[in-house]
Amino acid sequence: MSVRSQTIARIGLSVLSGVALGLAFPKFDLNLLAWVAFIPLLYAIDGESLPATFIHGWIAGFACYIVSLYWITITLNTFAGLPVVIAILPMLLLSGILAIYTGAALWASAFAAARTRIPMVVTLPVIWTGIEWLRSFFPIGFPWSYVGYSQYSNLELIQFAEITGVYGISALIVFFNVVLYAVLFGRHSRRFQVAALGALTALLIAADIFGTVRIRQLEHAPAAGKIRAAMVQGDIPQSVKWSPDFLETSFGIYVAQSEKAAREGAQVIIWPEAAAAFLFQPQDRYPVQLAADAKYRSRLLDLARATDKPILFGAPALGVEDGEPGFYNRAYLVSGKGEVESYYDKMQLVPFGEYIPLRPLLGKFVHRIVAGFGDMFPGRVQTIFNVDGARMAVLICYESVFPDLTRRAVKRGAEILVNITNDAWYGESSAPYQLLAMAAMRSVETKVPMIRVANTGISAVIAPTGQITASTPLSTRTMEIETVRYRPERTIYTIVGDLFAEICFALGVAWLLWGFCWPIAPRRRDTSPPVNRVVANGRPS
Repeated sequence: MSVRSQTIARIGLSVLSGVALGLAFPKFDLNLLAWVAFIPLLYAIDGESLPATFIHGWIAGFACYIVSLYWITITLNTFAGLPVVIAILPMLLLSGILAIYTGAALWASAFAAARTRIPMVVTLPVIWTGIEWLRSFFPIGFPWSYVGYSQYSNLELIQFAEITGVYGISALIVFFNVVLYAVLFGRHSRRFQVAALGALTALLIAADIFGTVRIRQLEHAPAAGKIRAAMVQGDIPQSVKWSPDFLETSFGIYVAQSEKAAREGAQVIIWPEAAAAFLFQPQDRYPVQLAADAKYRSRLLDLARATDKPILFGAPALGVEDGEPGFYNRAYLVSGKGEVESYYDKMQLVPFGEYIPLRPLLGKFVHRIVAGFGDMFPGRVQTIFNVDGARMAVLICYESVFPDLTRRAVKRGAEILVNITNDAWYGESSAPYQLLAMAAMRSVETKVPMIRVANTGISAVIAPTGQITASTPLSTRTMEIETVRYRPERTIYTIVGDLFAEICFALGVAWLLWGFCWPIAPRRRDTSPPVNRVVANGRPS
């Protein structure tokens, strides 16, 4: 085979890996593909130089994120009014940026393996996990499509996330791929292959036993309390959501559904993110220009009094920071007496949706997707709401994809998580399904149930095991009342946070420093598997 043909074949294998991994996530849900998705990529980097290894990793990542993030094009085309040929460009740009992490993980793992003689069977799972953790906050914080999320429905396997977070599941899947590759195509000794396969088998058995036992414990553990929660799914189209002409209609929908929920015995009524499509202020202090907003505020408080039920809802609020006016994306709790008890301001804002990151650099070139509001102010303190004896923490929309933010709320005393969101932006693409899967992992990590209420769906109740129940269909107006049982528990992950991922990141940095500063000379005879055959000078042996 010619060099050109080999190059094309390697690129094809890299693309195949990326597509396979992308299809492992919702709503495709071919989750078994995650366990073999890395095999073609590992074959593609067999004997390649370090620069080529990075490129193949980038290609695989690019293909994966296109499959996983295609919904961005739908959002920009439908709601930002961009032509498809233009709307596709930001999706391709973001996919290309995220793919750098994939390329970096492959490059760093191959470099460390070559310079330190630590097998790539070890370096890749560790470094991959560390880079997933890095992606959660640098440079803008977009922790989407972690490998571990592909297994959200494999309840027995994922329970050990209460120790490691979702990062441990990612590490196990990558470890499975690299061990399988070493056994099928590797050049390590038979003794090494048997040891690696034995370690993998032991980990899988241990994870399965642990998960089975924990699920049984959780299912039979007595509840400390329970609450009947009404999930009001208004199904308000994004195209009219903020139209003044439609406000009376949308507000009437939530009033009618809330009155029905009260008649049917709900203890708390929950509306989605920004369901109150008007400025709701903590105090009844409005300028004359906002008289209409003040009237709707009064009507909402009257509704709570009339139903004698607390209402937890999302609404924008006006504020001033450093002398500059701005807005908050806020969750309010109004008591059954019609009084504002407390509120929470969204802390993790959506980049390019609720603010422009690196504004001095990007502000002149990039416009926000969400019209009608300027850059929003982030919240600074998590609020624990007390609802009929149950302690609740609210995650607004995108916040549910951040493991550490959720576990800090639980550490502060939350017994129930409430995720209010507006997924109307995504239509019936894979995004609502992906968000639901990521939210489910938050319950597994903390062993705290979650009530997820979405404007257009998917609303659901998520058990501490991660089991998704009472899920509603997309694009449907409905109201569901579910009994949610809770039981205070502090998992290891709740206590120590991302320690597992941080250790992986620290090990990866240490190996790179070792490889740069004190490289071990390559062996005269190469007996490593193909994925390790990158020598210290970055050229194939």
